[in-house]
Amino acid sequence: MASVSNVTATSNAAAASTGAAASGPATAKLNSSSPDFDRFLTLLTAQMKFQNPLEPTDPTQFVAQLAQFSQVEQQTKTNSLLQGIATSLSGGGGLAENAALLGRTVQMQMSRMVLPTAGANVPVTVDVPAGSLTNLRLEVLNSAGEVVRQVPVQTGSTQLSFDGKDSNGVALAAGSYAVRVIGQNAENARQVAGTITSSGKVTEVRRDSSGEMNLVLDNGNVVSATDITRLGA
Repeated sequence: MASVSNVTATSNAAAASTGAAASGPATAKLNSSSPDFDRFLTLLTAQMKFQNPLEPTDPTQFVAQLAQFSQVEQQTKTNSLLQGIATSLSGGGGLAENAALLGRTVQMQMSRMVLPTAGANVPVTVDVPAGSLTNLRLEVLNSAGEVVRQVPVQTGSTQLSFDGKDSNGVALAAGSYAVRVIGQNAENARQVAGTITSSGKVTEVRRDSSGEMNLVLDNGNVVSATDITRLGA
């Protein structure tokens, strides 16, 4: 019995030493690994610490578990990488893809207007169907959603060149501005009254800081490639 006790005590000490050794490196690596991998190492350490010292777990099982988890972790990283690539390509395609639009005439419905430089002129076409709405106007809004300019329009199709200035005649900074056509009904409630379009020949393809593809037209307008509604020769 004494020899068995000695063996047990020795085995317990070895197991405790193994557990301490395993937990030390594992803890050091937890800070640089994923949460799932941290949990796996914690469970693995506990499994090694509390195993029966007289019937220790086959070490090849630990190796197999590590290999399986490594494969799952690598697959997760691969999926994340592919998702990032898909997201970057979703902003209107790549430069090579949109290069086919060079020299083509395009038309697009605009919800945003891009001023390439401060106070730049932007030619647009405003289409307002006949109706009972009054006080028809084109509204230009800044990034805070504030109306910085109103341009009166009429029913039908109106071609105009926005002069790139606010309501005080001050040149607006280069950038993107929301645009909309608004009218008021008999109850004086605001309603969307029409659409804004732009057309021209593509002379340049650009990618902005957000990754979105923009097209530069021969009339100086800069529009998003995702807004194209008609493509000509």
